[in-house]
Amino acid sequence: MMKKPKEFISSHAAGCLLAVSIFICLVGMGFETKNRFTNPVGLVRGSAAAVQYLFASVGNFFSGTVNSIGELRDLRKDYRALQNQVEHYQIIQRDLDSLRAENDRLRDQLSFSGELSYRHVPARVIAMDPGTLFHGMTVDKGMSSGVAVDMPVIAYQDGRQGLVGKVISATSRTAMILPIFDHECFVAARFSAGRYEGLVGGDGKKGGAIFMRYVKKRAKEEIRYGDLVVTSGLRSIYPASIPIGRVVGIESPEWQPSLIIEIEPAIDFSRLEYVFILKQEPNQ
Repeated sequence: MMKKPKEFISSHAAGCLLAVSIFICLVGMGFETKNRFTNPVGLVRGSAAAVQYLFASVGNFFSGTVNSIGELRDLRKDYRALQNQVEHYQIIQRDLDSLRAENDRLRDQLSFSGELSYRHVPARVIAMDPGTLFHGMTVDKGMSSGVAVDMPVIAYQDGRQGLVGKVISATSRTAMILPIFDHECFVAARFSAGRYEGLVGGDGKKGGAIFMRYVKKRAKEEIRYGDLVVTSGLRSIYPASIPIGRVVGIESPEWQPSLIIEIEPAIDFSRLEYVFILKQEPNQ
């Protein structure tokens, strides 16, 4: 069954285009500026040259296309390599920023260490123990560094110092610290701007508030939110005037003879990295 002309041309578009091109070349080569037709030999030679030029052009087109595809493949490969380099440099930059921040923190710790009036052992927190009975933290200094049980522990963070807790056990190279937010830790404290005293203890929740109890109710009129609470130093292993935290809540239960003061710790225990274990004897 013969195809319609449109269908034939559509299905043989490339061949038709080639035939038309050859025909045009043959006709064009048959004319001169003065004579209607050239001689047969010239016609054949011209036609052959035209056909050769046509096929050379088609070949150059496909060759250029293949080269472009190869170049595109190389560009994609180079792009992926550049992406990997950028990601590598980003990782290096993050590591560099982290090292700079660590260096700044260590510089701050060193500066604070030089200002302390007590003999002390600087240590790094290496483990946290969220146990059911108590919350402890392990540091990398122990008896070989002069650390002993019941030594008070402080820290320097964000430009201020604060009480951390006390040493409850020690090995040759490590020590366990009981933090002030543990419900087994009690600290004799007072308001830095007043004469009222109390006993500070935690509720066992890391990062939570701590509470000052046994504060006389008549102190309610003098206590203000934001007031600083410090260690009293009386009948205590803790030296006086170490910041504990600031007042964030005041309760006066009717069934109790004293106030309950809620305190936000001066130290953010979730970010605690370095501590100072005080030997309690002042520097000479």
